[in-house]
Amino acid sequence: MSSSLTSRFALVSSAILLGACGDSEGGGGGAGGGSTSGTQTAGPGGTTTGQGPGSGGSSTTGGEGGSVSTSSASSGAGGGGGGTPEGLVPVFLAQGHLGRTTISCDDGRTWIRDQSVDDDARCFENGLDCDHHPYAGRGIAFGEDTFVLTWGWGAPGEIHRTRDAFGWEVVQTETATFADLAFGNGRFVANGWTTLISDDAGATWAEGAPLGLDINTRSIDFVPGAGLFVVTAESGDQREILHSPDGVTWTAAASRPAECLSWYRGMAEGNGAIVAASGQGHVCTSTDAGASWSVVDLGDSLSSPVVWTGAEFLVYAGSTVHRSADGASWTSAESTPGVSIGAIARSPDGTFVASNDGWMAWYEEQEFYRSEDGLTWEVLAPGTFTGSHPINFISFGWIEPTEGCEAP
Repeated sequence: MSSSLTSRFALVSSAILLGACGDSEGGGGGAGGGSTSGTQTAGPGGTTTGQGPGSGGSSTTGGEGGSVSTSSASSGAGGGGGGTPEGLVPVFLAQGHLGRTTISCDDGRTWIRDQSVDDDARCFENGLDCDHHPYAGRGIAFGEDTFVLTWGWGAPGEIHRTRDAFGWEVVQTETATFADLAFGNGRFVANGWTTLISDDAGATWAEGAPLGLDINTRSIDFVPGAGLFVVTAESGDQREILHSPDGVTWTAAASRPAECLSWYRGMAEGNGAIVAASGQGHVCTSTDAGASWSVVDLGDSLSSPVVWTGAEFLVYAGSTVHRSADGASWTSAESTPGVSIGAIARSPDGTFVASNDGWMAWYEEQEFYRSEDGLTWEVLAPGTFTGSHPINFISFGWIEPTEGCEAP
């Protein structure tokens, strides 16, 4: 690893505290909806049980700043109109384990600036538990022309931010474990047993409020239509869903089926509904701003977060795509054979990007995909990306121009 990269990530001691947090009963993949990592006990659809982090796959921190939702810009890899802010460059940002980031500034055709804290290490080989690590990738949010990322699960972590997806500012160190973060209502919220909030584009952080939970938090999303942050929590067969307008005052869902949101994959909002995916094969829907939820069993082990296209919800089980206009009635069809859609994001102009899902499906087995409709996928050719550590989340936003990512 280069000295510049070392300084960029402010490396912690190699004497890391693995497995200090999380539960031993599963509840989502360490790599989230986008990839599956952790212990090698097969869970639904190739995901893995016994993992701490859970949740994610695409960060949907919807709301201001042009972030998209899928739990990709933190709330459903979103729909909406296009249009690049003047002087900025549209970009997809992917976050993985061991501090990995990589970006695409050519609409998902190639991925560049692939970097991590240790490019030579291999997750889940030779005893390296990348789920429980200071640089476990735990979430992306975009707002105020800024990407903010959280790192660390089961060990002290960090919060980083950037405006150009190249130079990273470490804004918090030695943090508690945060299960994702989201942006909405002008605020970033990092999700832990006690939230952290930032009202200045992630530059400074203050304590929000305890969630009042004694189980592991798994995700946070912002749903713009309802104007709410939504948190999921799960340890074993205990689950909870909370919502808040400000990341400080939290209200538990009044009613929900017991299986919501087991093995959380990701959330999106559209057509008056909030839809969340479970790795165990069902979706849960709320039409009253998260107060109550209903469940639909899709009969498939879901591998991706939910995406809202502006007209319908999409969620994937490998190469099978499930589609719904309202989150209640679903149809299914085969998309491109051989793909396995994991972490995913959609730009406001309608381009989808994704990485592959599956246990140990990284390094030589890693794939990146691109689609213009979410139904037919192009598998990117070797050389257009670097096969490396598991990808956990993908998000869309806009960055300041830099060499190789010039303004249109």
